[in-house]
Amino acid sequence: MSRYVTSRALRLQPFICTRCCLHQVIDAVPRRAFSSSRNTRRGADSNLLEVLESRGLVNQIAGDRNALKRLLQKKRLSFYAGIDPTATSLHLGHLLPLMVLFWSALHGHTAVSLVGGATARVGDPSGRLTSRQSTAGDVQRKNFESMFKQVGSLWETSLLYAQRHGYTERETGEHRLLDNAQWLDKLNVLDFLKMLGNGMRLGTMLGRDTVKNKMEKGDGMSFAEFTYPLLQGWDWWHMYSTMDVQIQVGGSDQYGNIVAGMDAVKYIAQNQELNHKRPAWLDDQGRLRDEHAPMGLTVPLLTTASGEKFGKSAGNAVWLDRSMTSPFDLYGFLLRSADADVERYLKLFTFVPLEAISRVVEEHSADPGKRNAQHLLAHEVLTLVHGEETATQTQQEHHAMRNPISAQSSGAEGDSISLPSSEVIGRSWARVLAAAGLAASRSEATRMISSGALYVASDRSDGEGKQLHFTQIKDPRKAVEARLLIDGRLLVRTGKWKVKTIVVVDKKGP
Repeated sequence: MSRYVTSRALRLQPFICTRCCLHQVIDAVPRRAFSSSRNTRRGADSNLLEVLESRGLVNQIAGDRNALKRLLQKKRLSFYAGIDPTATSLHLGHLLPLMVLFWSALHGHTAVSLVGGATARVGDPSGRLTSRQSTAGDVQRKNFESMFKQVGSLWETSLLYAQRHGYTERETGEHRLLDNAQWLDKLNVLDFLKMLGNGMRLGTMLGRDTVKNKMEKGDGMSFAEFTYPLLQGWDWWHMYSTMDVQIQVGGSDQYGNIVAGMDAVKYIAQNQELNHKRPAWLDDQGRLRDEHAPMGLTVPLLTTASGEKFGKSAGNAVWLDRSMTSPFDLYGFLLRSADADVERYLKLFTFVPLEAISRVVEEHSADPGKRNAQHLLAHEVLTLVHGEETATQTQQEHHAMRNPISAQSSGAEGDSISLPSSEVIGRSWARVLAAAGLAASRSEATRMISSGALYVASDRSDGEGKQLHFTQIKDPRKAVEARLLIDGRLLVRTGKWKVKTIVVVDKKGP
């Protein structure tokens, strides 16, 4: 398996959208707003840090902000973000640090995506009060292989997506995909303790919020968890010393680990006895020169306007693997973004220029029923994650589903199923749910409905928006009525956003 992915020329397909009005707004923005020319990139008016801050991608900066801004104007830096493969897929929250990497590459800097093939075996305790469950070795390998491949694919689709917004492959910085098992599996514990352990003080480590919270409010902390920041610091030192990786990007819960990593890099780099290769890093007093200082930044915690966290640990994960969250369901989830959230999400998850976002939001405010801003968000994110063709097809499927007259042309593969009318009309909702594959059994369907997780669409629309209205089904024994069919289809939703179409036919078979 390749251990890195580098930028390369990629062929673009023509962009076709069923809601051209959305993209006419974007096209109205001067073309230079999409440009990634060298003059723009190097100018003070487009400093990468200012771009990230203007889009809400910066939560905290570890180090001196002004020094970081000057460095970004002075030279091309190398950024990295690490992801431990604790599942087979990334979720939507993982996109935030990756968006920082994407933007850094588009501004000519080097971006490194590090998948923690080694550190995942230990488990990051950051932001947790309970220890992670141990995972079998074969499961860990499967998670790593799946996520490593997925991150590589995301880089390819992100480059295509960036090109659609006017960025060129020629001016995009290098990007690499790495596995920290490459060096951590070879790390000698005595070398580790000698080079790094002597410089890490227990008082400082015990004072970290993660350690205090887990020991005082959680289930305690193991030695392995306690040393996790040191392993992460060693990752940074390895990439710093071999690839000049100077900036670490992490989630909102990673600030402590980033600071610990900065301390680790500084300690090793400033120990002249151990560091024979790069004396140019040090000034005459043996201190790390400012232009070589490690720094970091964290992205914000992904929340809704109501303060609800969404991500894997919050129990409502939106996966980027299409086999776990289909493109249709991902589009639907984003389409249901609250008006108070959609502008922020457009800034965080897309390359749409800020001027265009403001215009789309203004149009949306004039006619919220059309949900133009939400449709733009959903299409842009799907283009980033799954590619242009899938995004456009999925958008057409959603428009067709919301227009019953043309629903027959939707063909939402994997999100519809045909059932004979004798198995739907007059049958209990629990039975229909099980027959449609939305529950493993009738008993599971009964529990799902009783917990309030089932909704059915009604044939009502609001003006041109044609937004479906879902009504909760509370009684699993209640019979399905024919009046609920929309052009021979029953549209049901389970949970917050998973929608399925049940095509009701007069006889068995499709």
